[in-house]
Amino acid sequence: MNFLRRSGILLHPTSLPSPGGIGDLGKEAYRFVDFLAAAGQRLWQVLPLSPLGFANSPYSSPAVLAGNPLLISLENLVRDGLLSPSDLKPAPRFPAGRVDYGGAAEFKMKLLSRARRNFLASAGEREKGNLEEFSRSQADWLDESALFQALKERYGGRPWYRWPEEIAFRRPSALRAAREELAEEIALSRFRQWLFTRQWRDLRRYANDRGLAVIGDLSFFANHDSVDVWRRRDFFLLDGRGRRRELSGVPPSRAGVSQIWDMPLYNWEAMEEAGFPWWRQRFSRVLDDFDIVRVDHFSGFYACWHISPGAKTSAEGRWVRGPGTALFRALEKERGRLPIIGEALEPKIKRETARMLRELGYPGIRIFQHGFSSRANESHLPGRYPVRCVACLGTHDDDTALGWFAARSPEERSRILRYLKAEDRRNVNWRCIRAVQESAAATAIIPLQDVFGLGSEARMNIPGAESGQWEWRFGRELLTDRLAGRLARVTRDAGR
Repeated sequence: MNFLRRSGILLHPTSLPSPGGIGDLGKEAYRFVDFLAAAGQRLWQVLPLSPLGFANSPYSSPAVLAGNPLLISLENLVRDGLLSPSDLKPAPRFPAGRVDYGGAAEFKMKLLSRARRNFLASAGEREKGNLEEFSRSQADWLDESALFQALKERYGGRPWYRWPEEIAFRRPSALRAAREELAEEIALSRFRQWLFTRQWRDLRRYANDRGLAVIGDLSFFANHDSVDVWRRRDFFLLDGRGRRRELSGVPPSRAGVSQIWDMPLYNWEAMEEAGFPWWRQRFSRVLDDFDIVRVDHFSGFYACWHISPGAKTSAEGRWVRGPGTALFRALEKERGRLPIIGEALEPKIKRETARMLRELGYPGIRIFQHGFSSRANESHLPGRYPVRCVACLGTHDDDTALGWFAARSPEERSRILRYLKAEDRRNVNWRCIRAVQESAAATAIIPLQDVFGLGSEARMNIPGAESGQWEWRFGRELLTDRLAGRLARVTRDAGR
């Protein structure tokens, strides 16, 4: 990591304006990059770009190495001659301020199929060669991902462990037959991944050319119903029928809230004995697509909370050690120094994980909002940030600054205002931004919602909620030159 003082904005591409029901990698993404550059920012942080899983979460993907085809810009396909302008009309009437995942998928997937037909009919040899080269170079993950997606459609979306046994448990003869029978669907999936990768890498190159580094996000867990678990069951704690032998989660919070998650836990012994191939492939892919990688739930590499099946609460669990630094030392032998940020917030193993981050030399994160929750969390107050950290006003799991402030008790609001040296709540979002920007932390990240000064209606995710999450989008009129100038002044005044 570079420890020069710099700042950036957190915004997932799904939140961008677009006519397709969901933000994408088209012209509004390029306009956003221009806004960041004009606002003196040097970083753009996104969430995982992989296909969405349960409740539209990017952290529960059915294929962690793949890209989300819903992010493909249809307007860019018109520019490239793979669609005509008339193909996009009439577009459905999508809600302006929310992502319509179902409607966007229905609208865009049909047009991506049409784009492939047009490609086969009219593309030149060079373009067809580019697709073939992509398919060859990415075959180690792409072929399995494409097959899995085709099988999911064949079996009506059922999870892999409820497929016919010969397919669920990967009998070679059944896999060969499926690849032949589903050849067209597999080819379409490869084509979509090629389009996504081409559009994302063009956008990232544009950002880099304007002085911006892009921070990607690597989710720690893998979805049980994913190609990643299906193809390497031996790397996960599953029984002979594909069911989880141990449940993931965290110990109950101080308030007694219990969390038991759907994600399977890792068979670290088998992974280490094999040389961590699954993790090496994951890091290789994400490091090829981003300049810096934020590793979600980094504390899981130190230890995970294992809960026995049938447990009524997460209190019926125990800590089980992970690989620690061994995995990252193995990765560094291949790729050298890794540009990693470790999101390590689990309070029960906070010290141990912080020690591991220091040993590896990776910065952790501090979250402004968390600093006021208890005395135990006062290390998240800006006055206590070390240089080697990434200071965040909030994350994708937190409320906006204004929503968070409004939900505090009168006593808590008074304490926050005293800390900010503010006489009243006017512009409290900008006062919070200044506090984070002016801290000693080398890197500061601000959610775009807080730059806009939006309330809880713009929150990205409420952990544990099963619907209505990951849907926020902004209107293009909010991204103004005046706002860019204001953010640039605050950033410059903070010495970033």
